Amino acid sequence: MTTSLMPRIMTLIAASVVGLAGCSADGLTTPTSAAPSPRGPSFAIGDVPSSALPEVGKLKLCKSSSSNVSGTFTIGRQALGGSVGTALTAATLAPGACVVVAEDVGLSGVGSMLTVTETSAGLTGVTAQLVGIDGIVTPAAFSNGGSVFINSFHGYSITFTNVVTPPAAACDFITFGRLVTSVGGKKVVISGNAGGNKPAGGILGEFHIDANGVDNHVADIATYGPITSGPLSGLTNSRIVTGTAKNGVAVELRLWDGGEPGKDTDVVYVKLNGVVVLNAAGQTIDQGNMQYHPNCRGPND
Repeated sequence: MTTSLMPRIMTLIAASVVGLAGCSADGLTTPTSAAPSPRGPSFAIGDVPSSALPEVGKLKLCKSSSSNVSGTFTIGRQALGGSVGTALTAATLAPGACVVVAEDVGLSGVGSMLTVTETSAGLTGVTAQLVGIDGIVTPAAFSNGGSVFINSFHGYSITFTNVVTPPAAACDFITFGRLVTSVGGKKVVISGNAGGNKPAGGILGEFHIDANGVDNHVADIATYGPITSGPLSGLTNSRIVTGTAKNGVAVELRLWDGGEPGKDTDVVYVKLNGVVVLNAAGQTIDQGNMQYHPNCRGPND
């Protein structure tokens, strides 16, 4: 070996030592001696991993199996130190599912800062785990909308739990005898009843909506219950009824018993095949009467 080659060899050795230095961008302790070479991720983003445990170079996003609803997430990525890592921008997970949402194999000072935000209802908790290049998994602090840093020295898994409690089923019913109102100078006549339990299962009742000379007869009620949003939702004991008429028209009927005598007190809202027939905020009746009954009817009443 000639003397002139020695400076070049020493320069290459020094560069290799720097390349094995720990990751300083996130302030975590990193290997400084006798550390194994960083290993790159083995999954592409969007893949389903075999385990929810964290792996270096990856961010795994999971939904706990104790959740009873799916979760929708947005993922933001900030490249640090010239990182060429990759990340999904959004993900939806069913209970018990996991997905690799980001990867980065950057070395010292190079990686991806990732922000994860869940937008679904019923969030009850978030847990996170961190793994280093030594393979040791430890709990990590994380809250919805927070950020983590990954590269060849660090990886995370984050698990969200969402539990949505459905509203209690309404056990009441409402009757409406020949409610008459008008739109465009033409009468709309509504009559029937809804609510309570059929002996063989399902919802008691049937009703007619006569509009523009067409009788939309709903013999089998699909849903019945309190109105939680939209027209008439701010009125006590207002009810929404839906079903498909015998002529194939999808019917949505909203009702509110505003007290006696019915005329100018009771309010109705009708939608046929997705089109609002009456006033979009609900409309008082000109004739007839409706009556809300707080007691249930049918089996288990």
